[in-house]
Amino acid sequence: MQPVLEAYAAFAAVDAVMLGGSTARGDSDRWSDTEVGVFWSRPPTVEERAAIVPAAHAADIRLVSGADANPPWYDHVYLGAERPYGLMVEVVHTPTSVVEATLDTVLGSCQPDGPGLDAIKGIVEGRDVTGARADLVAGWQARAATYPRGLAIAVVQRDGAIEQFWRWRMHVDRDNPLLLAREFMRVSSQMLNVLHALNGRYCGHPSAFKRLDALEHDLTIAPPALATRLRSVFSQPAPEGAAILRTLVEETYNLVEAHLPEVDVDRLRTLFRSDRHPLDTPPPAAHSAQTIPTPAPDPD
Repeated sequence: MQPVLEAYAAFAAVDAVMLGGSTARGDSDRWSDTEVGVFWSRPPTVEERAAIVPAAHAADIRLVSGADANPPWYDHVYLGAERPYGLMVEVVHTPTSVVEATLDTVLGSCQPDGPGLDAIKGIVEGRDVTGARADLVAGWQARAATYPRGLAIAVVQRDGAIEQFWRWRMHVDRDNPLLLAREFMRVSSQMLNVLHALNGRYCGHPSAFKRLDALEHDLTIAPPALATRLRSVFSQPAPEGAAILRTLVEETYNLVEAHLPEVDVDRLRTLFRSDRHPLDTPPPAAHSAQTIPTPAPDPD
């Protein structure tokens, strides 16, 4: 990895290079790729992005984002062997100005933008490797070290509004396990976003939940046995899984009430507990439009 990091840092327009993801956290496994953030004082050219192959002796590269895409731009660099066999390095190229604007929006204005929360999560968990501005990443991390209470309130108000939980029964009746799993995932993801906010942890995407057992270590404010119970939601028959998930959400609302009294938890509970009852007799099929008789012509 070091040749890759050094090759990016050699560009004069690169302000900082960070190692991120599971490699930086120290919990990578055999399925893990390596994440690298490269922060530029100006947008990189396609030629600069591709130059990493000879500079770092990489085996292959895929420029995921074209030059005309909006930042950030993504590359997949393969080390040791061509894809799909080499170690994949996911490189995220971001203008430094975009990071500064994201910090202003998410932390300063307390706007819970999903990609912005993920970007800040990467900065907080990442490891500064090298770059032209040695103080840059340290400043970002210091700014994000305190999770604003206003941001926590905004996230909980948004993701705590879990509506239409009754839909799981509809998917069971229609024998549609695909949509049932998606519904359980939607509710679980919103609940976990709320719990991350309660614990002052940045999270904007379900990919943050890769390792369920780590949740119990990271989220000290959470329902007991969180990982075990979440697994049961998806492994038990639907009614039992739904009952477990309902209880987890209700316990999460209790925690919100205790730790963020500014939030209207009664409103969230009302939304979550709303119900819909199916009709015992399905509605009749639509009839074909009635023929409207043509009026007789007026007599002369």
